[in-house]
Amino acid sequence: MTNGEWNTSTGGGDDNECLDNLLHAYRAACPDPDPSVNFMPSLWAKIEAREASSTVFSRVAKALVTAALSASVLMALLAASSSQSGVSFDGSAYIQALAADHVSDLEPLQVERISDLEQ
Repeated sequence: MTNGEWNTSTGGGDDNECLDNLLHAYRAACPDPDPSVNFMPSLWAKIEAREASSTVFSRVAKALVTAALSASVLMALLAASSSQSGVSFDGSAYIQALAADHVSDLEPLQVERISDLEQ
């Protein structure tokens, strides 16, 4: 049996033989690593190298989050201080100002003026 071949026949005792052949092919394709004195130190060096690259990313991410938080706090403080020093809003005065501004637009529709124009 070569690598990549897999017999899917459903014969009774043939299944065990097919599975054994598959496992032998897998073992041949993935040999055991050579045990040596430097196996564990080199393995830990690879692990630490991966952690170091992710540590740099996490540092940059933490710095960006800190900068965004400080900018948000600063903008909130500026917004709070500007609203306290501004003029207070009076809704009724605003409505009266709008009504006074639009009275001239509505003058042709006033009943007194229409009756004066008819005479």
